[in-house]
Amino acid sequence: MKISRQTSGALFLLFACFFMSCKKSTNKEGFLSPAIKYPNTSINASVGSALIQSGAMITDESTKPLEFSIDAIRNEDGSAATAVMDYKVDTYFWSAEYTGKEPTNKELDAKRTKVNRPAIDINPANGNVIIYPEATDTLKLKKGKYIIDVKVKNSAEERVIKGALTVNVSYSAPFYYRFSGVDGKLKDFTVDFVRKQNTGNKITVYTLKKDGTPIDPKKLIGYDYGTAAAPDLKDWHNLGLSNPTKYTEFPDRLELEIAGFPLPFVAGKVLRIDMYNDGDANGAYFNYWFDMAILKEGVWEVTIKLNY
Repeated sequence: MKISRQTSGALFLLFACFFMSCKKSTNKEGFLSPAIKYPNTSINASVGSALIQSGAMITDESTKPLEFSIDAIRNEDGSAATAVMDYKVDTYFWSAEYTGKEPTNKELDAKRTKVNRPAIDINPANGNVIIYPEATDTLKLKKGKYIIDVKVKNSAEERVIKGALTVNVSYSAPFYYRFSGVDGKLKDFTVDFVRKQNTGNKITVYTLKKDGTPIDPKKLIGYDYGTAAAPDLKDWHNLGLSNPTKYTEFPDRLELEIAGFPLPFVAGKVLRIDMYNDGDANGAYFNYWFDMAILKEGVWEVTIKLNY
């Protein structure tokens, strides 16, 4: 009897699954599931602003401990992405939480250890693929699609999972912004970041009324979330590690000098700006807050436009 290739393949798959199920129940030395995989086999990575993670592999009752490693990184056409495999960055492993209130580098450095790691790394215990925010060299890690082959082993066997994860690499803007909320007489607001010069250490902040006229920064107060401690204020006075080094108010703007970028000092972290006015800016109380980070040095202009 002639069996079609499709039917033959189906029978082979059925046999293989049966064989593996038997192996799972009878192999006393362990089991490595054929269904081991990532929860999402393709991820988009906007590199440079935050830590990118794939998530741990789903191990389907495979015998633990498991050990994962990157076997190969390939370009979309299947060729070896050698430059990416060889690309390493200086980053940090943390032993304690970063709070943003550390007053000095010494206190910050007590919580972390500097390490040199592959730009595309993997947690050997669970297979979580990591791309560090310091991986900003666009010549070594070019924008595009990369296919990652992952090696996994345990007491049962060692196996390479071809095409385990596809990573679509792009690069983030040199700043990060996330709208968070409004209260009082305020519908919403926008925040624009403009990098006026590529070198420097200055930020100019404008806050504009609905008609585009500026609000005197003295009329805007940082929120402390009900606590009495001034260091908790989420405003332009408190940007971490004694930043800003100089804070100057003008009737139409703030001018800030910064010790160094990224801001905040730790890559992948953000600052909360939370400001309110009791009524002398637009006739009624309003409050707005947002998260931000500025990732590259330079002379920056930040313009907040209120809508009410």
